[in-house]
Amino acid sequence: MAEWSVNNRACTTLWFTLLNMDQLFTNFDDSGSLTMKDLTFFNPTSSSDARRIEATLISDQLDTTFIEGRGARYEDGIDREAAVASMIDILTDEGKTLEEFATSVDESYLFWEEPQL
Repeated sequence: MAEWSVNNRACTTLWFTLLNMDQLFTNFDDSGSLTMKDLTFFNPTSSSDARRIEATLISDQLDTTFIEGRGARYEDGIDREAAVASMIDILTDEGKTLEEFATSVDESYLFWEEPQL
């Protein structure tokens, strides 16, 4: 798993985008250990179907922001459908951390000026 770090573009881009979407309100350093249930969209009294719909909307918005707004590209073998599905899986798992989310995002996207391995 990639470490939550200001030097990892997936971490900083995910954090900044979620902050702008009003999904979190913590500084970068304190955000890596947040779980999905700490994000504002996650309503524990909602049905899993309702949370999945919200997660789908958020994942779609994240993908659009990453690709169109932040100049990211999909990693080799990844397309929009796979990237969004991966984000939905993380967002609907209340115990997953933002650090784990960033790792998943990093596996799907190649961010601006990020070296391709």
